[in-house]
Amino acid sequence: MRFLIVALLCCCAFAARADWLDTPEAREFRDRVVQLALIYGESSGIDLRDYKIVTREVKKVDADCSDVEVTTSKDGKDVRRETVRACKKH
Repeated sequence: MRFLIVALLCCCAFAARADWLDTPEAREFRDRVVQLALIYGESSGIDLRDYKIVTREVKKVDADCSDVEVTTSKDGKDVRRETVRACKKH
């Protein structure tokens, strides 16, 4: 029974994280950190819910676009890792 309760709590916590990370506000913040990585090669920031976003340019596609690795963590634990193609906004 305890295992079931712990499992349910973990699932709920993960769902809450995923829900926040998929909101327009969280995506907008992530996109700003990605844009800084396009300028400086890497960047990081902490959003309104204390998720740390770390970005690193991994491959230049052309003069304006690159593949950027994005790692999202909370309380020192990675919650999401992805590589996105992003272009500088002018």
